[in-house]
Amino acid sequence: MVKKMVFVLFLSIFLGFILKGEDCEKAKRYFDQALNIKENEPLGLFKKEQLYKKVIELCPTYAPAFNNLGDVYEKQKRYEEAIAQYKKAMELRPDSPYPYFGLGDVYYKTGRYKEAKYWYEKGLSCENRYKPADDKEREALKKEFALTREYMKSIENVLKDGIIKADTIRAILTPATTRGAGEIVSITFGEELIPFDFDKYNIREDAKPQLNEIGKFLEDLFSGEKSIAVEPNTFYVFEIAGHTDIRGTDEYNLELSKKRAMAVKEYLVRKFNIPEERLVPKGYGERSPLCTEGASEKEETPCNALNRRVEIIRKTGEVITVEGRTSIVTRGRGGIIEQKIILDTGFFYQKGGETLVNALKEGSILHSKSDKYFIFFKPEQDCYVYILQEDSKGNLEILFPEKGINAHVKKGQDYWVPSFGRAFTLDETKGEERIYLLATSSPLDSLIEGQNMENTIKIAVRSFQAQSISTRAIKVVRPKNLPQNITPQEVERLSNMIEQIEGEGGWVRIVRFRHE
Repeated sequence: MVKKMVFVLFLSIFLGFILKGEDCEKAKRYFDQALNIKENEPLGLFKKEQLYKKVIELCPTYAPAFNNLGDVYEKQKRYEEAIAQYKKAMELRPDSPYPYFGLGDVYYKTGRYKEAKYWYEKGLSCENRYKPADDKEREALKKEFALTREYMKSIENVLKDGIIKADTIRAILTPATTRGAGEIVSITFGEELIPFDFDKYNIREDAKPQLNEIGKFLEDLFSGEKSIAVEPNTFYVFEIAGHTDIRGTDEYNLELSKKRAMAVKEYLVRKFNIPEERLVPKGYGERSPLCTEGASEKEETPCNALNRRVEIIRKTGEVITVEGRTSIVTRGRGGIIEQKIILDTGFFYQKGGETLVNALKEGSILHSKSDKYFIFFKPEQDCYVYILQEDSKGNLEILFPEKGINAHVKKGQDYWVPSFGRAFTLDETKGEERIYLLATSSPLDSLIEGQNMENTIKIAVRSFQAQSISTRAIKVVRPKNLPQNITPQEVERLSNMIEQIEGEGGWVRIVRFRHE
């Protein structure tokens, strides 16, 4: 009996090794597929993320997949997730410089220069230990080491000067080379350099020394712009990104961070000779945190302080003319022109037995079976829309589009979800519920055999969650027909609760509410 058990166990282990070998071969095919996806194609990073995750699922010892997934997260500004992937790659291949450089880059871009220096030094120490696969990699790696040493010089200047001087800002934002295509060139100023009072957006006196250094750099850059090597017919545009901690609602923090970014722009344009159209203020609210462990909605913490920051991101702009109108557009990750996507949206609910319609938002409380909720949206351009609901246990359900229906939506058309005159009710799984409305310029196609659409949309939600959106209240024309149980007076109220959301390329609107 014992011998038989040992034989079965041995056979199981043996078969496990065979299957694992087959899985790793399949994983390598997915990995090669991911490498061949260009970041400047529609949803390039989203596609890469799907594939690298599948590689790791099939072959969890494949270090390059962890490293490259970290690179994807870094470019999506999902920094904590990037750090975790780079560290896993480092554990699997401690002799490889790539994950060390990746970790250094994350800390460098986010203004944590002592940590960046530590990881860069670790990576540089691999120079004589790591064996490149061929001459092509050997030459590429030489450039990586040289670039890292340039970054180290900038770090030394920052640590020496206290504030970040104009010359150092120039070295960081206009380097001769970068890590590669799709690389985010940015610099972060923590609240010790550009502070704001709680719940305020006015420029404080102690923020002006650092802002003046930024202004000197930009004024000097634009005054000598002809000497800057940019692609023909293009030029530099700088995004001013505001970030908050998690205290307050998602919507409120988006607005506060945008006001802070706008205040920085107005100060720079007023004090320095900087073309106004070359600075683009955006608010990211709490959506792109540098840390989540230790973040608190109730009290001040070091993690909260780290997340409050201003970021300057270098982008490429170009002038385009459409239907006789000239405007500046910017290129985002991978050089993609960021198409604006604008939707009028409304999230609504009715208490059981009542006709009054309320706006569904953070703080709303809905009850199982009796309360009803529904969603409205109207796109200003053709695009793709997905609406996903997640309950407190992580269960996912697609609210739009219905199974078998294309997610493509048409400009100017009203969409009611689940349909006009109908509503959803809740099951018995209580706790926090989230509704994600995801708008993209391209369809979400799963590249993984057998992956369901719910998980594909959830991956996309995480991919686009760090994108900036702006909202504003609007008044829309009432529909010709009325949903059941809603009076004309209620439709008037409903119209006043609709907001317009604007973002670029792809974005997510998140609505949280309590299910009791």
